[in-house]
Amino acid sequence: MTALLATRRIGAIALVASLVMVIGATVLAGSARAEAPASWRPFLMPSAGAVRPEPPPATGTDHDRRDLDEIVAAQAGGRTSAERIAYWTATPSVTRWNEILLGVVRLDKTNPVRTSRAIALLNTAMYDAIIAACDAKIAYRRGNPAERDSRIRVLAPVDDLSAFASVDVAVAEAARAVLTQIYPGRGDEFEAFADEVTGVRLAAGTSTRTDIEAGAAIGRAVGALAVERATTDGSSAIPRLNPPVFDGVWKAARPFQNDIPLEPMAGTWKPWLMASGDQFRPGPPPVFRSAQWQAEADEVVRVNANLTDDQVRIARFWADGPGTDTPPGHWLRIAIEMIRRDGVSLADAARVLAHVGTAQADSFIACWDSKFHYWTARPIGVIGNFASTVVTPNFPAYVSGHSTVSGASSVVLGQFFPGDAGRLGAMAEEAAMSRLYGGIHWRSDNEVGLVVGRQVGELAAERARSADAWH
Repeated sequence: MTALLATRRIGAIALVASLVMVIGATVLAGSARAEAPASWRPFLMPSAGAVRPEPPPATGTDHDRRDLDEIVAAQAGGRTSAERIAYWTATPSVTRWNEILLGVVRLDKTNPVRTSRAIALLNTAMYDAIIAACDAKIAYRRGNPAERDSRIRVLAPVDDLSAFASVDVAVAEAARAVLTQIYPGRGDEFEAFADEVTGVRLAAGTSTRTDIEAGAAIGRAVGALAVERATTDGSSAIPRLNPPVFDGVWKAARPFQNDIPLEPMAGTWKPWLMASGDQFRPGPPPVFRSAQWQAEADEVVRVNANLTDDQVRIARFWADGPGTDTPPGHWLRIAIEMIRRDGVSLADAARVLAHVGTAQADSFIACWDSKFHYWTARPIGVIGNFASTVVTPNFPAYVSGHSTVSGASSVVLGQFFPGDAGRLGAMAEEAAMSRLYGGIHWRSDNEVGLVVGRQVGELAAERARSADAWH
């Protein structure tokens, strides 16, 4: 058993999930009727029907009877445990795939910029797969297997819209394709998870082999579009560094003396929402050795010399260094917790995570554009005998990446969960201040980073509010 499969958490989860595509009771702003996802604007596909599969065989045919017999045999054989059925059906499956991604992020120590890119690719693919599956369901309405065969037991929520084109299988195949593209050495692990989803849908009595194959075809087609984007987004560009020379310019600090800075080309990557990486480029930071700069330098020294227990807690809580979920993953966990807290349906959960993910990816692109436009030094690089409370990252200071992604994430989540908007905004402010408490950023890095992130987040919120993506 691989490391990822061996370390996945298997909880005792009750089979009480919301229906796969039926939008249930939730405080989620703009929740919609079951058919609505087919009218949402995709991120990757040109239209909802772009990857529509062939229609299913008519009910009552030999093909249909063989499909139903297979479910009966799967249930009699007991090859899929109730625990695994619950794992994949008691909560939106898109959250499971995000947890799988974050497990790999921790194991492989993926950096935050690459993590934000992975989150965006994964969640736009799953979102588009749900849109396409809903389109197919409307085109080919079909009763669930138990309605056609009394021998079949229903062990998980069924989709009342149509059994055809399994949504969870479409999601699984799209996720498998994206994650294998990003982490090719773990392809077998992702395939095992996707195969398990197929087994769950058969054993639960919710999908026939025909329904599964249609969902898989949709997921593979959408996954291919995501992979195509991943290979053309500029993330493989060879670094072209021409650092400026001026007093206060960033230089690598120990232990990075001989390393190039982290992802110096990320500001040039293809954005999801912005027109370009410099769309929200802020004005310059305080001039080195100016009165404002000196005031900020004095503050960093004073704060780090007199940290309270609460400030240390905040610095550590939001540190999110190598081997953790990273800053975007931290906010992704927050989103998942809110989705589960409110019983958000699969379709709405995918909508939340796709918009959060694209806002996060673009916030890092905007942030890295600023960092490598201004090349501002970190406190540890220009303040004598100063040691940061948390490890200083190996890239320029202005603006703060954590502040930027926190501003973006809080705005998007506040759009979907308006009752939590104030709390989310306060969390973003705390995350920004944590970088001052950690001694790795100047106050202006954090305050301006929040502004940039909120501007990016508003692009995602506006996309979600637009007439063709919000109902």
